[in-house]
Amino acid sequence: MKKLLLAITFCAGLAACNPDKKMVEAVVINTGDITNEGCGYLLVLPDSALLKPVRLDAAFQHHNMPVLVEYTFSGLTDTCDYGPKVYEMVTISRIKKDL
Repeated sequence: MKKLLLAITFCAGLAACNPDKKMVEAVVINTGDITNEGCGYLLVLPDSALLKPVRLDAAFQHHNMPVLVEYTFSGLTDTCDYGPKVYEMVTISRIKKDL
């Protein structure tokens, strides 16, 4: 019984320490040149919300790339000629390719 309780406690501890639990799925899309009629790179969330990263590392600047991302709202908005035209800007704290 003690071994079972120890195993359950250990597994619960691992789940609580999962660094990816705050990350959400998203897809990076390239909407086109921001100096023309695009908005650059956006993140599309599962609920179809569109977010504009303040900065997106070049390694993730690929159209339709699935990613896991952790972000915070920057408090800024951006306007451009794509979709709803006003976007919440986010600061990415962690991002990795979603396999």
